[in-house]
Amino acid sequence: MSETSPVPPRQAVRNVIEGLVGRDVDFSDGEAVHAGGTSVTAVFVTDKLSTSAVAVVDLAAAARLGGALGLIPKGGVDDAIDDKELPATLRDNCYEVLNVLSSVFNVPGAPHVKLYKMYGPGDALPPDVQSLTATLGAREDVRMDISGYGPGLMSIVCQP
Repeated sequence: MSETSPVPPRQAVRNVIEGLVGRDVDFSDGEAVHAGGTSVTAVFVTDKLSTSAVAVVDLAAAARLGGALGLIPKGGVDDAIDDKELPATLRDNCYEVLNVLSSVFNVPGAPHVKLYKMYGPGDALPPDVQSLTATLGAREDVRMDISGYGPGLMSIVCQP
């Protein structure tokens, strides 16, 4: 068994998100999301607590994922994005989406992976997590557009 997780296929990520939020989600090529600032970073670890992967979503994606999961009106989600804030309800809902997203890493031949921690806007990231988010190799950078909510960016980066 490999000690690292492969980058999940876009279709698998999309299927998980669509199934969870109950809305169509279109994926296309996107630009890398930078960790820190207003972004949200999820750290996924193996059963041995070694970092396996990270997912970084910009504020728009975090708010829209949280809003779609919680059926929060689009106007409230847009207000949070305009205010550059992620209120507790949107943050908690985003956490749930990222928690379920850990399932895309759990494939035969790869270690079991779970969500270890989510860092929200303004949270300080550990140096090793910050470094992994900037890795150029094993990554997928996408623009997602959640039906009825709008676009956002997500980067998934796996430990090389």
